[in-house]
Amino acid sequence: MIEEGIKRHVDNAIRSLYQLIMAVDAADQECRMLDLNPELEHLGREHSDLIGFFNSMCVYVHPEDREAFMRFTDPEDLYDRLRRKIYISMECRIRHMDRSYFWSEIIICNSAYEDSAKGDDLLFLIHDIHERKSYELRKEAETRFMMLDLQGRYDALFIENMTDHQTGCFNRKGMEYYSDIVLREAKKSGRSLFVCVADLNGLKYLNDTYGHAAGDEAIAAVSSELLKAAPEGAKTVRTGGDEFLILGVIDEDSHAPEEMGRMIDEGLRSYNSSHNNPYEIGVSYGWVIMPYKEGMVSLDEYIAIADEKMYEMKNKRDAHKR
Repeated sequence: MIEEGIKRHVDNAIRSLYQLIMAVDAADQECRMLDLNPELEHLGREHSDLIGFFNSMCVYVHPEDREAFMRFTDPEDLYDRLRRKIYISMECRIRHMDRSYFWSEIIICNSAYEDSAKGDDLLFLIHDIHERKSYELRKEAETRFMMLDLQGRYDALFIENMTDHQTGCFNRKGMEYYSDIVLREAKKSGRSLFVCVADLNGLKYLNDTYGHAAGDEAIAAVSSELLKAAPEGAKTVRTGGDEFLILGVIDEDSHAPEEMGRMIDEGLRSYNSSHNNPYEIGVSYGWVIMPYKEGMVSLDEYIAIADEKMYEMKNKRDAHKR
């Protein structure tokens, strides 16, 4: 009597732990439903074989989990996996009688460790894990949000540290960082390097004659036009008080540099005509489009060439050149 009582308590404990308990004769895959809680009654009690049960159950698995469920229950390797392990399991969402999806753990196990899968009973079990899984997913979402927030703050500080606050262009730290990226990109893509040097016309004259406010206004106007006109993907850098650099990777036959020059000149002409200043703001620039050279570690050589071209323009444009 004591043994029967213990067995009854064990049976009750097992049935309270699982929402569904099904025994399967692995020899012919015949299913026997041992217990089925009301919330899963729509899965049915009459299934002639395990694979038939899997096929009918698939429609009650959440669409996002069905592919994983089909792989998990694939009859081609189901028994091979059970030979290697005591049990196999997966987590998925199953639709209950109220049509709501709840997280469950599906377990398929051999009836005894020493038995092989073929020729012995299997147990198919469904265990409710919705509360635990919901908590884990909520904590995971909170952690992910926190990490994204921290990443966003880091990115903002990173960009701020490399940005010239007066103009919005990158500073020398930014130039060092992006020079390496541009060199790697040119090497990998086989495209050409684009380097442009720009220098404000007559900044010293503006500062000495009209004050530093006029000089600051000129720097802001020129940097704004350079940022707008730079070729797509190129970085604009303020390398000194009135000196700028634009660097990027470009196709050798690209017309973007000519378009950039046109935009800069038109932008400053429009700026000068719309401001009643006793002076004109201007800029001189020069660029090169040259291939990546194997072993290049800096853009210094190409910057020097672009600088020479910039001074050729400055000799023509800047009446106050030093």
